[in-house]
Order: sequence, then structure tokens, then C-alpha cells
Amino acid sequence: MYKAFINDKPLIIDDIYGATASGKNDFLILSDSEFNFDDVLAKIGEDKISGVLYLSANPLQAWHKFTDRYVLMEAAGGVVKNKHDEILVIYRKNCWDLPKGKLDYDESPEAAAMREVKEECGIRDIEIVGELTKTFHTYSEKNKLILKKTHWYRMTSADEGELIPQAEENIEKAKWMNKKKVQEKVFSNTYNSIRDVIRKYFDDQEMGS
Repeated sequence: MYKAFINDKPLIIDDIYGATASGKNDFLILSDSEFNFDDVLAKIGEDKISGVLYLSANPLQAWHKFTDRYVLMEAAGGVVKNKHDEILVIYRKNCWDLPKGKLDYDESPEAAAMREVKEECGIRDIEIVGELTKTFHTYSEKNKLILKKTHWYRMTSADEGELIPQAEENIEKAKWMNKKKVQEKVFSNTYNSIRDVIRKYFDDQEMGS
């Protein structure tokens, strides 16, 4: 299964022989035998559509056809936990978010994730403890269609100093929140891709990853 977010709506590409629509009752279901990606992009832009499940006999080939339409941009970020079992979130452009940013030239995703978290939140003592997931979302920039691939990492921090949101990146707040507060406050005002990342983090915690 492959997933990308278009205008914050999920496009899921899955195997036509093994996919299940469970949990996707409000998704539009299309197959590559009848619809191409021009059709998909037109459909997913409709207000009543919350996402598209795109079925193919060869999901990898379909994914490549989709990604070939875009210029790839890579970014990295992290879900940071402190010793109080709280995670670090930021508030930017009227939405809760996670610290992340684009890779600099010749920079590894791990180095970029560490740098961006430090810069955006004014935090110093952080450590990567493992990979978490990857997300993809599309946008346009200077007449180019961009597919941003974001590498996400699980991180820990012993820093108990004051958080300093990076104003030049339009970050208004940087806060530690426990799971309950994240579910109540952040989930109601964040991007679907970010909600996916945080849910994956909490699910992994429950499974002991």
C-alpha cells in the first residue's frame, strides 16, 4: 500500500486483489483499469470526497506513475518525547504541527531532523532513538508540482529549558503535551498527515516499539 496527501486528503494506492475498504467507507474507490491520475486529481479536489482508494493489479507501478508527475523534495522531522512522557508540538499558520523542514544540500535525513527540531523549538539536548515513518504530500511552488517526502524519527530529550519557537518560520508556540492533551487539542486542528504520524507514534508506544 502507498499513500500520499493531496490538499490534505489521502490518496491510497493498493492491490486490487487484496485491498479492503474497511475504515474507508467515505473514500471514493477507483481502479486504474478505468481511471488515470488526471481523473484521480480531479475527483479528490471535490468537496464531498474525503479521500481516494485507487486499486491496481500492480500498485508499485501505479505509485511510480503517480510520483513521476512531481518533482521530489525531501524533508525530515521528529516526534520528541521528554522524561514526563510528553511530546513536542508546534503551532504555526493556525494549525498544530510537528517540527520538520527541508534537507539542506548533501545533508542526511537524520541530520536534518535533528537540526530542524533544534532550530524550530530552541531545544538543545535531543537524540534519535529510531525511525518512525515516512509521509508524502503534494503542493505547487513556482509553477512546479512538488511531492514532499518527509522522514520522521522517534526522538528523546532531557532538555528542561524554555522552548523558543522560531518566529522567522512563523512558529508561534512550541509546547510539550501529554497523549491526552494531544488527542484533545492537536488532533482537532492539525493536518491529516501529521495526525497519521502521531497516531503511528502512539501505536508503536503501546506495542513497545
